[in-house]
Amino acid sequence: MFQKLIRLDLSYCESLERFPYVNGESLKYLNLKYCSSLEKFPEFLGIIKSELKIMMSHSGIRELPSSFFDLQPHLTELHLSFMKNLVSLASSICKSKGLVRIDVSNCSKLESLPEEIGDLENLEKLNASHTLISRPPSSIVRLNKLKFLTFAKRVDGVYFFFPQVDEGLRSLEYLDLSYCNIIDGGLPEDIGSLSSLNELKLGGNHFEHLPQSIAQLGALQTLDLFHCVRLTQLPEFPQQLNAIAADWSNDLICNSLFQNISSLQHDICTSNSLSLRVFTTVGYNIPRWFHHREVGTSIFVKLPKNWYVSENFLGFSVYFSGQFIDGIAHLFCYHGRPVTCIAQKLALSIHSECRYLPVIYCFLVPLTGLLDKLKANGKTPNDYGCIKLTFSDEVEQCGLRLLYKHHDSVTRILQTGITVL
Repeated sequence: MFQKLIRLDLSYCESLERFPYVNGESLKYLNLKYCSSLEKFPEFLGIIKSELKIMMSHSGIRELPSSFFDLQPHLTELHLSFMKNLVSLASSICKSKGLVRIDVSNCSKLESLPEEIGDLENLEKLNASHTLISRPPSSIVRLNKLKFLTFAKRVDGVYFFFPQVDEGLRSLEYLDLSYCNIIDGGLPEDIGSLSSLNELKLGGNHFEHLPQSIAQLGALQTLDLFHCVRLTQLPEFPQQLNAIAADWSNDLICNSLFQNISSLQHDICTSNSLSLRVFTTVGYNIPRWFHHREVGTSIFVKLPKNWYVSENFLGFSVYFSGQFIDGIAHLFCYHGRPVTCIAQKLALSIHSECRYLPVIYCFLVPLTGLLDKLKANGKTPNDYGCIKLTFSDEVEQCGLRLLYKHHDSVTRILQTGITVL
């Protein structure tokens, strides 16, 4: 029956318990969503000749028969989310080489994926979030057309281990392993070979260190390390990174953020302004790591005596919230009153459109570009006792801190009389 049927939608038939066989050679779309009483997958006769999408989210089906996948090479999408009775996927699913998308998210009893999943050579999206899967098959790295992959969870379960990449997953752009209970060793050391990765979400895990190869993720623009409470130092940043989320209440994390920014800023001086990289992050308030915080569009800080330590001073760490349009950094030679002042326009490069709100921005103002003006005035940096940053009216609050390569060696200096005027 139904030999010429193209579309069959039985969604929300909550009382449906049995289903006749389908001789649907022309079928392109089957929807059994919310058929919560249906426990057995319908029997198909013959080979479906068209591309087929199957939607079974929230259904009561317990398993997908192996025989179905043996005969359906044109299956392109399989949506199985919230199937609370689904315990496993038949290995024969991997014979459906036309599959482009698989969604098994929120299948709360699903513990594993088929070992042969790497055979799905056309798969582009795999959503396995909020399942019991803790060890993806090693063959998953052979999915070289895969662009989207998530195993994110809500609560800690067993430890999660991602296999060695082995230069696979060459098209992967998005990887979400949030709250997977990953500890040190749970991430592959060669994760840096994911050459197309644009966004990496690792929030809520328990590692203390991250693979050094993260710095080699040449396409990475967004890195989420939020709620990684055991992490005390950020990894070296890839060159293209412009958005990061982390625990900014941790002073060590804040310090390593700006150490990273300092190492990334090269060739920043232009003839009229400093061209500075801006990083976007998530937050409401300026972190406490900043000794100086002000509500409004400017901040004026009196510097301690001998604040500039050659080969150690990296610049002025700056945070702000709101929208930046333009800004100027001023250094004042100050002996009871301003004697001389040098100013430098700031040209900030903000490339990220952060999808998470609210956002705050951070950048580093080095002395590069100011030093020539200092020398022209016959002055040294320590002759200047104040710094003022002025922003456009759209800035709501800002913070500033002096950044040193070796912070401990200048602790005494930092504790002597820096005040906000």
